[in-house]
Amino acid sequence: MAEAQRLLSSVIRFGTVAELDLAAARCRVDTGEIRTDFVPWFVPRAGTCIEWSAPVIGEQVMLISPGGDTHGAVALRGVYSDAFPAPDSSATRHLTRFADGAVIEYDHAAHELKATLPSGGKAEITADGGVIINGPLTVNGTAEINGHAQVNDDLDITGTAKAEIDVIGGGKSLKGHKHLGVIAGGAVSGPPQ
Repeated sequence: MAEAQRLLSSVIRFGTVAELDLAAARCRVDTGEIRTDFVPWFVPRAGTCIEWSAPVIGEQVMLISPGGDTHGAVALRGVYSDAFPAPDSSATRHLTRFADGAVIEYDHAAHELKATLPSGGKAEITADGGVIINGPLTVNGTAEINGHAQVNDDLDITGTAKAEIDVIGGGKSLKGHKHLGVIAGGAVSGPPQ
């Protein structure tokens, strides 16, 4: 009876990640006086849709050991601890904070999605089928377009527009057009050809 009670109490235990084998996707867990063998950790998806997010040393886990034997255990992550407290206290915000300080959050009350990267951080989207943005777009900072750009409406510029080769408006070249009716003196020439 005592052995059955001990095994039953060992089915679910709390512990912390002690070692990692990232190549095998396994970790060792310290729970009380026990350090487990390398065991797998739970991930949200592990089928044709699959995710990777390795735990870190010191992260708190729930060790689930069928039959109370830690040799067949699995580490269930996602328990806040003193070492890794909750990153937010909002009832409406879904937030992921990364080790370098990057944050991705969505607030369903404010209808706002934000991604904030640390200084020097970069973002890249690869979509050879195209990227569509429906709604106003504001860019705070410089922009570079490496390819043809087409504007299908009016374009307002508050600064200077520069072109290294030419500007063509209404079929007329700014650089190569000619004027008709040029008369020496103060007369005004005709329109460009």
